[in-house]
Amino acid sequence: MTASTHATNDSTGPVTPTHDAPGSGRSRRRLRGARNQGLLVMLTLLVVTFSVISPFFLRLNNFLDMGAVVGILGLMAVAQTLLIVSGGIDISLGSNAAVCAVSLVILHQGGLPIWVAAGLALCIGIGIGLFNGVITVWGGIDPLVTTLGTLSIFQGLAFTISGTRTMIIRSESFAFLGRGDVLGVPMPLLLFALAMGLGLFVERRTRFGRAVYAVGGNLEAARNSGLHVDRIRLVLYVLSGASAAMAGIIVASQLSSAAPQIGASYLLSVITAVILGGASLRGGRGSLVGTLIAVAILGVLQNGFALLQWSAFAQSIVLGIFLIVAVLVDQRLRTRTT
Repeated sequence: MTASTHATNDSTGPVTPTHDAPGSGRSRRRLRGARNQGLLVMLTLLVVTFSVISPFFLRLNNFLDMGAVVGILGLMAVAQTLLIVSGGIDISLGSNAAVCAVSLVILHQGGLPIWVAAGLALCIGIGIGLFNGVITVWGGIDPLVTTLGTLSIFQGLAFTISGTRTMIIRSESFAFLGRGDVLGVPMPLLLFALAMGLGLFVERRTRFGRAVYAVGGNLEAARNSGLHVDRIRLVLYVLSGASAAMAGIIVASQLSSAAPQIGASYLLSVITAVILGGASLRGGRGSLVGTLIAVAILGVLQNGFALLQWSAFAQSIVLGIFLIVAVLVDQRLRTRTT
């Protein structure tokens, strides 16, 4: 099977499978559908369980609070899904978010208006994504190694420029970004919905979206078929950097402060959401619909654990278990479809 066929079958291309053998587009779509249905069942069971355990779970205010948290996680997961489907990965997103958050405060304290400082912080995040992309794509270095290195670099940079301290932001207008709402919908959740809608359009309705699957399915075949492989991969790293920067800016707005460890907790959650949603670490497979459901599952879990007053360490254990199970499921599905 060529990469282009792989991509078309996995997205919305015109290829019509002639049989339902293992590895065919129809077979993969059935498995993807079954996986999404399984995730929906899991989500329903969790909602029912926490509703029974805690009388506070089904309250509207609780769901709004959950949306504000889930929005930040989902915003990063959208870009990370497309990047992982293309065969890449960015594990530096947490340190990227931290650098952008503390840079924002430093620029604002230096005299720049808060929204100008936020815009420059976003540019810094895009620059970090571009840096990751250049090293990975043109340097030919494994993306895991590249972003592991930049994770360390930018985490150290965040601690250095902040002086390891938490910096306060005093701006009511800026607080609206993280704590405000539009018609009752929290701003972070609204931004996530916009990003997810745009991502779904790109994934299902554009040549770029189909090319992402082709690149992840077979890099060399995609290159030989005339796709601008390097350009596509570079764009995806830039999107990942931009999403991490936005997450850092929103968290800083929610807390009215920025600290160098601000993004550390998001890496495991984002990668778990993407893999649990069906994206393969080997590239070529995954969907934003699956990621959307997985983000909702993690949001319900984190919220439910918080209501039950579970410690952050216990939540970390559960997230780790979910990640391992998701990878095992992915390996089983890959075996059945090849």
